[in-house]
Amino acid sequence: MHDGHRARLKNRYLQKGLSAFEDHEALELLLFYAIPRRDTNALAHTLLKKFGSLGRLLRADARDIAHVDGIGEQSAILISLVGSLMLREASAPAGKTVRLKSIDAAIRYVQGLFEGKTEEQFYVVCLDAHCAVLHTELLSRGTATQAPVYVRHITESVIRSGADKVIVAHNHPGGNPQPSKKDIETTQRILLAMDALDIDLLDHIIVGAADAFSLAEKILLRGKYPEKDARLAQYGERVMQDLPSFLQR
Repeated sequence: MHDGHRARLKNRYLQKGLSAFEDHEALELLLFYAIPRRDTNALAHTLLKKFGSLGRLLRADARDIAHVDGIGEQSAILISLVGSLMLREASAPAGKTVRLKSIDAAIRYVQGLFEGKTEEQFYVVCLDAHCAVLHTELLSRGTATQAPVYVRHITESVIRSGADKVIVAHNHPGGNPQPSKKDIETTQRILLAMDALDIDLLDHIIVGAADAFSLAEKILLRGKYPEKDARLAQYGERVMQDLPSFLQR
């Protein structure tokens, strides 16, 4: 029965494409390729109920998907990989170069990296001299409140990519994107490391649930973007001595 049902679903896709499928049917079909001998229809419904929608499922972390009963690591990786490929394509349309020449553009780009993520993660975005994205890499992931950051790993990624400029970003899954004192200190360490390599650290962006915080705009790295408002043209302080007073402004 399952073999016949699978054959019919595959043939429908070949003949009519994805537009002929409901979300649960498309997910059921995808799971065929990770789960060879089980009814994947019930699993598809379970996943959609757990994550709320197909879009949220595809943006979820593979480890969170793997925690769903009946979904192993192989299925979770497949689902997460499809979502990541979609995100990559959306962020870099065919024939177009993604350039992050303003704070708003950088924020939009990194917000896409953290959609659906429930744990803290840290990314480095490597850029050429014209702010075109060369390479984006997930460097660390942690708990819901903390991801370890190793300056050496950032340095290695930047050197491998041949970058002239770099943006780093992490998320606050709890929702508040304002930086902690540790976030400020981490930015200072990264800034010193990049200065030693003659690499321009454009920004450290913190992404919250509904907003984002750019340290280039607010605190440490003013005047670094090629396109910025005139009021931010002057290079600001690199060291924020009194974080609480800043956050109260």
